[in-house]
Amino acid sequence: MTDAIPPTGLMSGHVLDLDAVTHLIEGKSAYGRELVRQSSAYGVTLLIPALAVQVLSLGPIAPRLERFMNMSMVVVGPLSPDDATASGPYAQGMTTRRPDAQMPEVLVAAHAVVHAVQRGWRIITATPHLYEGLDVRLEVLP
Repeated sequence: MTDAIPPTGLMSGHVLDLDAVTHLIEGKSAYGRELVRQSSAYGVTLLIPALAVQVLSLGPIAPRLERFMNMSMVVVGPLSPDDATASGPYAQGMTTRRPDAQMPEVLVAAHAVVHAVQRGWRIITATPHLYEGLDVRLEVLP
């Protein structure tokens, strides 16, 4: 399922994109619930890009998002000026390959790529088509 137990002395984690955060918070699948359970049990970090928090804070899922972010293994990945600049080419590539993609989803996905590349972590997603052509590892939710 996941790289649940990190090698000794190394931190391990996953980066969640917009659809993955929603999927996990809403408990849409047994697979997603088990991912959260194992991450908690083994101390595997679940990183939510700050842009995902901003987008989801505007909708009805906001109260559940707040509870999810209070879990010990969940952290918010900040959007630094360097991260914003690095995200631009990824977002541009995603919109070029998928002109029908929604902008919030694209911007969060690009931010997720930056965090995943920086850490060598995989991206948990329910929308793998956004990452076509990018050299990132994905774990696709059912």
